Amino acid sequence: MKTILKLTALALTLSFTACKNDKKKDDNAKTAYAEADEKDVNAIIEYNNVMVSFTDKNNDYIKRIENNIVKIEKGLQNPGDHFAFIGLIQPFSIPTISSNKLKPDTPPNALNKDDQKFFKENVTAMTSLLDKIKETYKSLDEYIKAEDWKDDKGTKGKTLVDSIYSMGKKYYTYDDLVLAKLNLIGDDAERVILKTHPLKEYIYALKDDRSATAAFTKLMAGTKNYKSIEARAKAAYQALEEQHQKHAAMAAPDATKYPGKDGYFKNFNERLNDYLIAARKMMRDASASGQLTDYNIEELVRHQDNMRSAYNNFVD
Repeated sequence: MKTILKLTALALTLSFTACKNDKKKDDNAKTAYAEADEKDVNAIIEYNNVMVSFTDKNNDYIKRIENNIVKIEKGLQNPGDHFAFIGLIQPFSIPTISSNKLKPDTPPNALNKDDQKFFKENVTAMTSLLDKIKETYKSLDEYIKAEDWKDDKGTKGKTLVDSIYSMGKKYYTYDDLVLAKLNLIGDDAERVILKTHPLKEYIYALKDDRSATAAFTKLMAGTKNYKSIEARAKAAYQALEEQHQKHAAMAAPDATKYPGKDGYFKNFNERLNDYLIAARKMMRDASASGQLTDYNIEELVRHQDNMRSAYNNFVD
């Protein structure tokens, strides 16, 4: 079955208040934004949040559509089944209402000209594709409700389903590029703040854990044939587990100085442990069957989402 499942790690939602830049060069930085001043850093972080909200909302809508077309695709194979098209839930996308001056298609001047152009062009392409997906799904929805498949034996319906899958995959090529750029820029903007942040060691530990889980999920999602990656998967899992144990052993932040941070730190580690539990189970099952399923990857992605929420609670 074709799928437009979103597998790329979600970008960070940053919510720090930038501290004064101490101007020390960060050797781990990958862009010039790691040396930006406070005003520009805050603008970059604000735009990062706007873009994360934009991509999250769109991804959620496309996932709702995908859930329906999976059922429709199966139903068109056996339309005589009275329950073939039962359970379809109308997807909806609530317009974003925000007083924020920054919009997805209006990146701040804190970004260089090339990056501004990159975001404008990709946001325009993503919005255009999403509008086409909505329009095509509307036609498919009307086709199913009118039972027009009785006239053409499902031919048009199957064509519309294939079109949505194709556009969904194309949408995510843009989405992947945008999220990769956001992660790169956001990470370096964060470095300005973390130079003087009192909890930077914890934040770097959590960031490293999120990066490692994203890499592990990407490895597992790369093929259905688990046997072809089993050795690498075991090694990556072992490294992730050892890293988790090291970070979980850190003394929690002082609750008297940073109220609630101790609980958020513990919650993040618990969510990561949930990810490891799920990973162990699917690796054992896949070792026996030789195969990984879409459900396996979806489960890892769900646990990554929980980790992101826990991370955001800690840094907020």
